[in-house]
Amino acid sequence: MWIWRDARERWLLATVVAAFVLVCIVNARLPLWVELNGGRMASFLRADSTASVTSDLLVGIISAYIFYVIIELLPSYRRKTETLKVLNLLVASVIDAFDRTRLFGHETPITSIDLGVLRIEQLKSNISAIKTGPEFLRLKFAMETGHSRYQDFQHALTLAVGLSPEHALSWLVLTDKIRLLAQEYGTQPIDPSSDGPARFTTVNFDDIKAYGDYVEKMSLFESTLQLRVLEVFESSVNWMKSQSLETRGK
Repeated sequence: MWIWRDARERWLLATVVAAFVLVCIVNARLPLWVELNGGRMASFLRADSTASVTSDLLVGIISAYIFYVIIELLPSYRRKTETLKVLNLLVASVIDAFDRTRLFGHETPITSIDLGVLRIEQLKSNISAIKTGPEFLRLKFAMETGHSRYQDFQHALTLAVGLSPEHALSWLVLTDKIRLLAQEYGTQPIDPSSDGPARFTTVNFDDIKAYGDYVEKMSLFESTLQLRVLEVFESSVNWMKSQSLETRGK
């Protein structure tokens, strides 16, 4: 189980199992080896006091471990699970805005986000879609959500630090990618034929040069946005993979 993922915890569990086996052997009063019969060692091992003290010590080890699991290990496991859920919901908010082309993804409460969008297989599928050229709106909505959630990612670093140094490092990398994505907010070229940003497939411009500049800048903006969203997804895969490794106890 994930609770016994660390080498120290697995060693403690093995120790308790060995102690339980020894308690059974001590109380079973199995016959001694032939080589030990007739000596002082045999008398010592067969003494009731020896068996009683040894059994009490082993039972004490088992009892201490049970209290450790109930008081320390299980609460720690619950805290870590709940902390990871908060962090994963934050990541999922950006992924969901792209995956479902959410117009108001930056306004969607993270509590209503489906964590299923963070499945590694689905993330990799979206990465393939990003590389081949996704819809512009999917990239734009992911950028808007990343911009809206960037400060949340920064403040959540304390949660990641509380998990482990490895989680903190992975979260820092992911936050940096969100920062780069958020920086693209507000840099979309302005369509010279309208009062604000727009994107047309065919537009008649009086000023051909202005139209050419707009198309060139828009193409560069889309390419940059595609790269930034791709980096966020790749970092998200690494973030989720670290949790999958822990679940398998590696």
